[in-house]
Amino acid sequence: MSNNKNMSSAFESTTLIVMPKEEWLKIAAAQEEILQALRRLQNGKKEIIQVKNITALEFMAAVRIRRTKFDQLVANNKIKTIKKGRKIYVPISEVDRYFQDTSIK
Repeated sequence: MSNNKNMSSAFESTTLIVMPKEEWLKIAAAQEEILQALRRLQNGKKEIIQVKNITALEFMAAVRIRRTKFDQLVANNKIKTIKKGRKIYVPISEVDRYFQDTSIK
């Protein structure tokens, strides 16, 4: 009787899945791709992208100001901007300058 009890508990924790071999091979291949990607990340070959310009919205978020204040700073030539089409960019160095330059208020 105790032998039946042990066997039934073993079956309760086991799940059997039936699937076509092709599907199983696809899953195994995808898992291998994921493992290779993880190994590449662990090898420390991370790409660091140097950003030179950020959008006006990113600048405003970084220095915690709203659009009106941003427009005032631009109008008074307190920060440098680059206009490309309809998009306004700010050199990333302007974030530090915003906090360092005492003439910017």
